[in-house]
Amino acid sequence: MPTLKLALIHSAAEHKQAASNRAHLLTLFRQAGEAGAQLVAAPELSVSGYSFNSRQDIAPYAETADGPTLTALAALAKTYGFYACIGLAERDPRTAILYNSAFALNPQGELICRYRKINAECRWACPGNPLADNTFATPWGRIGVLICSDSYHSLMPRITALRGADLLLIPANWPPTGLDPREIWRARALENGVYVAACNRTGMDLTMDCRQGPSAVFDPHGATLLDRSSPEAQLLLLDLPLNADHRLQSHAGRRLDGRRATDVNDCCLNLAGVSDLTAFLRLPPPGVLAIHCLPAASEALALAAVEHHLREQNTTHTLHILPAGTYSDVALERMQALCAASGNAIALWRQGPEAGWHWFAGGQAPRHWPCNPGDATPPVLPQVDCGTARVALAPLTALRHPEPILAVAKQGCDLVVVSDDWLSDDDRLLAGVRTIDALAVAICAPNGAGVWMTPEGHQRWEELLAGPGSACRYLLDTRRTRKKRFQDRVDYDRLLRDDDATANSPSCRQP
Repeated sequence: MPTLKLALIHSAAEHKQAASNRAHLLTLFRQAGEAGAQLVAAPELSVSGYSFNSRQDIAPYAETADGPTLTALAALAKTYGFYACIGLAERDPRTAILYNSAFALNPQGELICRYRKINAECRWACPGNPLADNTFATPWGRIGVLICSDSYHSLMPRITALRGADLLLIPANWPPTGLDPREIWRARALENGVYVAACNRTGMDLTMDCRQGPSAVFDPHGATLLDRSSPEAQLLLLDLPLNADHRLQSHAGRRLDGRRATDVNDCCLNLAGVSDLTAFLRLPPPGVLAIHCLPAASEALALAAVEHHLREQNTTHTLHILPAGTYSDVALERMQALCAASGNAIALWRQGPEAGWHWFAGGQAPRHWPCNPGDATPPVLPQVDCGTARVALAPLTALRHPEPILAVAKQGCDLVVVSDDWLSDDDRLLAGVRTIDALAVAICAPNGAGVWMTPEGHQRWEELLAGPGSACRYLLDTRRTRKKRFQDRVDYDRLLRDDDATANSPSCRQP
């Protein structure tokens, strides 16, 4: 089987020691070339180190495209015939503006891609231009480049995939505290159907201990191909499989075919100037909503679980989420009566000829949103107010794309509810990643359930899971989900163009 030999330089940049860092990096690039590497990557800010307090602080270590690092690296690329990518502090010679940049060189030593970090360091770096192409062509497919925390925001990897990337290369400087970046990187591979290779650093920086920081590679199915950390610098080598045409076999086309145009458009909404989302979007007054996911294996067990809870907990403002199933009309009538008597709510997906969402809530007429598998243009995700929350009802397949959940977050939703017939480990990960867009996610299936809550700061999202026959209970405080901030420096034109989006997706429940 043909392969692409990838080399990740898991290096240790000493703060402000540019000359020695450069020399060590070039030695590792040379070793990669001698080992036959065809694509070699180094971390973010791999010559200067990371932690700087101002433009004046980092200015002596910023380089131009014809500076000493890229000049020497170009010579090595020509000597060994590899593609190279490296993260540097860049100074634009025309404007003296400073950027956190990544440069890619081809085997002729020519600059073929310059990417400037969008989620840039606020003390010294100017954000890059989101319209700039961050991809470059190779004999094995198109490579896309993002820098470190740019991969944290879902639309940047998605737009890179829409630009044709088969492999996403991430020079990083991600310390091993708080959120584990491998979960983010794996999710980006899953949702976009591309290879993801993250080249992280090690060692001690001025303010960060990165000695256990991981570098990792994931295939388009999210399988881990490499996962390594080391307190010392290492050269990490990996053979990526190629198809019979000697190209990377990504699944980006298949994954992107699942996009729905109706899910994408509201991603471009700008809420940056809105200080009170509750008033502006006419949301319910914030407060606490009790969520109960009941992963029952049958209609009878689901009804029994709801009735048991209502007997044990005489409360209102509780949302019961049931798994997808072929619920009978008698069962639906019973659920309507339970909600009318208790003031609570029930959400479920009914399978079968009359497939669709069913919603019951005390004081409200029952609601049904049908979904015909033959519909050329499926409806938008239903939304309904429940106590202190605005709730969006979504198929599980919607979580496998960033756009639909981001869109309902920008419409003010506090919670996304999913009722399905199976919950996989991959879907659990994607549910957690979706909470980065400032809302909670609750999923119920016969084999398990979970609630995921938006993270605080740089920490991991909250996650509460339950197995079959038990209950997953969570108190959702919507005061947290009203504090929404989004990374809006993205190429919306590329995101919203419908030349490769699926305005004619056959079903709102097919992957």
